[in-house]
Amino acid sequence: MIAAQSYRSLTQRLSEQYFLFGLAGLFCFVLTAVYLSLQGSFLNLSVAAIGIPLGLLLIGSFALRRTSHWHENIERQLTHFANGSADGTGQGAGQSVAALRPLPSVDPFATGWNQLLARVKEHSDWNGVERRLSEALHSQQAKRWEGVFQNLSEGIAICDSDGQIIQLNRSFATLLKRADSKSLVGLKILSLLSDLVDEPSLERIRGLNSCHATQVIEINRSSDLSQGVWRLSRIMQSIDSSNPGDSIWTLRDITQQKLAEKAREQFVFTATHELRTPLANIRAYAETLSLAGDIPPAQQQEFYNTINNEATRLARFVDELLNISQMEAGAITIEKHEIQLDRLLDEILASQRPMSNEKKQTFDYSVAPKLPKVIADKDKLAAALTNLVSNAIKYTPDGGKVTVKVDADASRVLFIVEDSGIGISAEDLPKLCSKFFRSSDERVRAIVGSGLGLAFSQEVARLHGGNISIRSQLNQGSCFTLELPIR
Repeated sequence: MIAAQSYRSLTQRLSEQYFLFGLAGLFCFVLTAVYLSLQGSFLNLSVAAIGIPLGLLLIGSFALRRTSHWHENIERQLTHFANGSADGTGQGAGQSVAALRPLPSVDPFATGWNQLLARVKEHSDWNGVERRLSEALHSQQAKRWEGVFQNLSEGIAICDSDGQIIQLNRSFATLLKRADSKSLVGLKILSLLSDLVDEPSLERIRGLNSCHATQVIEINRSSDLSQGVWRLSRIMQSIDSSNPGDSIWTLRDITQQKLAEKAREQFVFTATHELRTPLANIRAYAETLSLAGDIPPAQQQEFYNTINNEATRLARFVDELLNISQMEAGAITIEKHEIQLDRLLDEILASQRPMSNEKKQTFDYSVAPKLPKVIADKDKLAAALTNLVSNAIKYTPDGGKVTVKVDADASRVLFIVEDSGIGISAEDLPKLCSKFFRSSDERVRAIVGSGLGLAFSQEVARLHGGNISIRSQLNQGSCFTLELPIR
């Protein structure tokens, strides 16, 4: 490496060379002029007197040109580099650095340039690696967040200030019954939603345009809650009402939540009625027995029977509540023992015949010749079968027919309860064993019920390894089959 103290700047070297060649040319001119004057031939040889200094100056100019050649090269490269990176983009600057070339010279200035260029290129290479790594990382993060956005269960859409959809996820399109989410980009979100909701919900949607604050509303597909209930929220990204900017819309399906709330409300109403009616009867008959002293023994016995029946009805309802509570907590258990089916069925039918006789129904019962002994929980199986038989009697009009059949093979027992009652619609059939569910049919609403019996019966069948299947047609009756494995 050349020592730093021996280095002279470009200005110093150019000044020294200009000075030396100028002095040499002036000295030659003076010397030639004096010599020619002494010889008396100055005028004859004036061309030579002028040409020699000019030649020296030309030689000096060539020497100066060689001295500044590398500096001009560096100046051109730096100008190109400045023009290439003037826009501030990493790509332009990187291309400009790649265009810089080292100088094939041992001149101290060229050596310094070559060393500087090597460091700049090394730094540029590291910047390029860092930039590629950063781009790859950002691309990976963008894909990860895009995956999260697309797989959210809640529908999300981003709209511009005019309400046009800029971006949305698959859940939003699915809720709108659209297979391709990309086809919704550019459409008005309020127009899309307005085509899918009922009139009251449409008014609530229109009200969103009158306010630019964050809002949350509930919209219904129709008056029937089971058709769909959505919770729609809009979050404005700017609180400036004069320039609302983009907005984020979320759409959540809360149909099941609303149906559960409605079922609970109906259950509270039904439970109140179920408790109030037998309590009122018990109180009325008990007061009559305590205050009246001349009641005939036969009538007293009738009153006692009524009180006992109402108390049994209350106890059965409380048992249903306890069973459902155990079901929801996952704590319901069964204790299996070997049981006699014919004796169990006789007890169940004996308890249900009075209600059937009161409605003047035809009540038929048939059983296989030899019923096997089964391993089951007697109390819970009895409660499940009682629910099926009592439902058949309750939902069959006066004068109708209820048939109970029991059949068996080597591996299972079938309990079949068939009626000629009001039947079940195709829409209600899949929901029939859901907790708290009761049909919207006015004939069903007029009959007292909790919506818990079939749910409990289905759970009992499941715990025994069996199942309840249902066949029904509206206004033509129903058939419930409880299938129970023998062991």
